[in-house]
Amino acid sequence: MGDTDDFCVVSGGLQQFINKQEKKMSVGDQNKRGLNVNDLPVNVKIKIFSYLDAIQLCRISRVCKEWYDLTSDNILWSEILERDIRSWNVISHRTNPGLYKEVESEWSNKEIYLHCSPTTNHLMHEENALFRSFTSMIRSFLPKKTPKIAMFGPGLESGTLKIVPLIINNTDMLKTVGVAPGEFTGVGAGFYLKIPSGQVFQLAILYSASSKVRKTRRKRLENNSLVELVSKDGEQVVELKPAVRACCCAMDAFIYVVDSTKGNRFEQEDYDELMAVVNERWSAPHVPVLIMSCTPTNQQQRIPCVDVIKMLNLSSFNRPWQVQDVNVDSLTGVIPSIQWLIEQSQRR
Repeated sequence: MGDTDDFCVVSGGLQQFINKQEKKMSVGDQNKRGLNVNDLPVNVKIKIFSYLDAIQLCRISRVCKEWYDLTSDNILWSEILERDIRSWNVISHRTNPGLYKEVESEWSNKEIYLHCSPTTNHLMHEENALFRSFTSMIRSFLPKKTPKIAMFGPGLESGTLKIVPLIINNTDMLKTVGVAPGEFTGVGAGFYLKIPSGQVFQLAILYSASSKVRKTRRKRLENNSLVELVSKDGEQVVELKPAVRACCCAMDAFIYVVDSTKGNRFEQEDYDELMAVVNERWSAPHVPVLIMSCTPTNQQQRIPCVDVIKMLNLSSFNRPWQVQDVNVDSLTGVIPSIQWLIEQSQRR
């Protein structure tokens, strides 16, 4: 009888011990569940999501309906757009977020970002690579003339940039396949260049003056061989000189080179020269303009593309345009931007 009582006491104590442990485990499980992301306040979740990039946000939006709604928050994408746009290395007339803001587009900030971002555009092009290669092959059979492209701008004449000789002599990227004779008075000979895709284009270099004159003049419009000051209605306006005007009328596209090293200033004269060359009276509105935003190397801090757009007031242009970051020493950005320019020049 005593043995039975002792057994009951022991078993009862064991049961109490087990019950206590289960309670502890239950409390521990509750504490663990308290650390679940889904239990965090909405504003905390959005704050966490704001540290992710656009691709990561799109991926986690598939987790559940709540996360999809949170990762589509318009204010969240506005902040991400404002943060990331300054690092974008290419922006065009179709991928300029500012344009959608100006026209008060019905698109959400997420839709604007995904449409304009160079990263997402690159991913979409990769997904459609087979289709693009097929259409490119079909297009290659269609008859088309060799596009004529004029390159000009203050970046050609900057002491830190030597982009022209690098383009002409870089056989790995751009192969010189011929010399084009000068067609216009005051405009020198050009070059026929071939890009890796096999497309050939004619490049004419338009300097504003000889190197000797450029070193001694105080302002860009002084002794300028491209443009001149003309008095109209009592005001001084910048217009192309007649010989250059004829040249620009014959061009299919333009490249405007600027030195975008941080600290470099864009002068009003630079903008006036650009506007004079692409003036609608001299070139048709479908003729595209490529802005090569150059730094000597990738080590220099640069003016972001979005700021170049504002400085040159490109949003007001009535023609296709693109701003592309270019590192002169490696010519990074040159080939894709010229490819874009050629494609645009062949559209009507």
